[in-house]
Amino acid sequence: MKKVEGDRYDTWDGLVNEIYGVLQKQLPSDEMEQLRNEQRKWIEYRDSTAKAASLKYEGGTMEELEYVAVLGNLTEERCFELVEKYMQ
Repeated sequence: MKKVEGDRYDTWDGLVNEIYGVLQKQLPSDEMEQLRNEQRKWIEYRDSTAKAASLKYEGGTMEELEYVAVLGNLTEERCFELVEKYMQ
């Protein structure tokens, strides 16, 4: 299960980076700077949320699975947020 969730996260992470790269080419510099700051905050949020979720299984076999599953879920959501906000 960890492998599947890890692969799922890797796929969404690749997509969010691809979307971000497209936006770098399309957005005016002031909007891109705003997005860059927003993305940094989002990465901190993603990581801290995943860590907090995994702690309910601290020391158990589910801890790592929960961490990577939450990373995947949040990154998937972020992909859709970026497309809806900046690519419409």
